Amino acid sequence: HNSHINAAFYVPLFNHYVSKDLDELRCGRREPNLYRWIERIPDGSVLFDIGTNYGQESIWASCQRNKTILTIGFDCGLLTSHFCALNRELNNRAFEFVFAAVGSSQGEMVTITTNSDTHVRRLHKKNVPYSYQVPCISLDGYATDSDLSPTHLKIDVDGAEAEVIAGAEELLSGNVLREIFIEIDHVNCGLAERIAEYGFTIAWQNNKSENTEYLFTR
Repeated sequence: HNSHINAAFYVPLFNHYVSKDLDELRCGRREPNLYRWIERIPDGSVLFDIGTNYGQESIWASCQRNKTILTIGFDCGLLTSHFCALNRELNNRAFEFVFAAVGSSQGEMVTITTNSDTHVRRLHKKNVPYSYQVPCISLDGYATDSDLSPTHLKIDVDGAEAEVIAGAEELLSGNVLREIFIEIDHVNCGLAERIAEYGFTIAWQNNKSENTEYLFTR
């Protein structure tokens, strides 16, 4: 709760990183560039939140006071998607949530490899690694199927951002999308120039040790 947002979050006691994130969010220390951008998204906008995790940014966008932002969150993590669905219910279904991997193609199955974030002694000495398959969608395909185009795009997918952009060529080429907030891993450093080719300019960038934050505007 602050002057801009009135929202509720489920805090899983067995996931310390969520508790830490929410505490930093409450104090204004969690990804301040991202949250300042979200709070500046105009009333009536449409936000596609790619990599919504447990729903924190989708909630921040859709629960702002005196503002209506149609928000759709996308994620393919089993545990975080469970939390996201709970947080959506806690906030009166203020945003939509799609459980899928967002990539360059529509309809393929992709394998997700991750770990449990919890210690199961009989299975592994620390966190339990596991994998599963999930359907892949492209942003262009989703926009066509739903008849909905975003004005704003947030992409935080830990290295898969090139595939997300490859599946959004029609959105990038159109005249509806106005801003893109994206974290680009250093292995994809050429992606910024690729986005600029669609007529976007870099409003600012923030170089971090693991990636670089960009805000593209048009």
